[in-house]
Amino acid sequence: MTLINQVREDLKKLAKLAANLSEAHTSAIFLRTGLLASGTQGLSSSETGQSEAPQSIELVALQSLSTATARDCRMQVGSGLLGWVAQHARPIHVAPFDLDSSTLGLYTEREPLKSLVAVPIPMPVEGQDPRDAAASCAGVLMCDSRKAFSFTKIQVKLLEDIALQVSRLLFWSLCKPETTGGESSWESFRFKLDQLGDAIGADSVEIIRVTVESFALIEKEHGLSAAVQQSEQFVRLAQQALPPHFPLLRLPNGEILIALDNMMGAFFQHKLRTLASHVSTASRPFSIAAMSFSARAPRTQGVDLDFILQQRPNPVRSSAKNTNTKAVGGTRA
Repeated sequence: MTLINQVREDLKKLAKLAANLSEAHTSAIFLRTGLLASGTQGLSSSETGQSEAPQSIELVALQSLSTATARDCRMQVGSGLLGWVAQHARPIHVAPFDLDSSTLGLYTEREPLKSLVAVPIPMPVEGQDPRDAAASCAGVLMCDSRKAFSFTKIQVKLLEDIALQVSRLLFWSLCKPETTGGESSWESFRFKLDQLGDAIGADSVEIIRVTVESFALIEKEHGLSAAVQQSEQFVRLAQQALPPHFPLLRLPNGEILIALDNMMGAFFQHKLRTLASHVSTASRPFSIAAMSFSARAPRTQGVDLDFILQQRPNPVRSSAKNTNTKAVGGTRA
């Protein structure tokens, strides 16, 4: 099951929980159109506070006793009760509900609804508390009832808590997928690199670029699966050896980038050689080449990764020898 499908299943469970807690006739979760399909890209602009106002919301999870619900439902932001909640990020509680149920855009036939409550789902934003009143809206959690009484304050509060859990599910599933895996995305690596530069100073950042030199030879003699398996084992060990604030990224070409404090550069270069020796076997020697670069970019530019990697590598700072690895200094070939 893919990550997005798993998120959809979890959203269905949260919709069912909302229905049970509020004794609702129907419980529905609407999210900004395309949010699940776009994944991290759909939230990347939100993390920088530059997200555009959503134009529509779509039904992503439903729990209902009705047989007349529209399974493929989408509505414009600002239109109708649910569109108003999505636009203003404020809850509504309508009791008695004396409108036609068709105005909700959720039912294909008339339903004798008596009350309705809808709460906003906060947009998951890096570094922002979803409970902040200034938080933008990622969607709407709605519950309605055919019973002739309004939802209680406790029920409304529980629905707001569920909406908060939906927001956190989106954050950890779509914004932070790298926390469940051994490798980070490019955006995450750049973000953590900037954080490291802010913490220790851009001039103190060192970038280590590692190439698996033996990959082609291992593939030739033992097959692609063996080469990939051995390389991934090395990456996992390297990730485990690094403190969490030193980011690691595996590039599409197989190379590995590591950002760290230059005071620990020599130590980790030696550590990488040790890990390569650990991965290496008599039948499958594993070798790497490592180059280190210093953040010599102007201070006004922060940690400019492209600028750094275009400079000459640092001289080799360790005399430790290993037949399976080598550190490269001087001018790159």
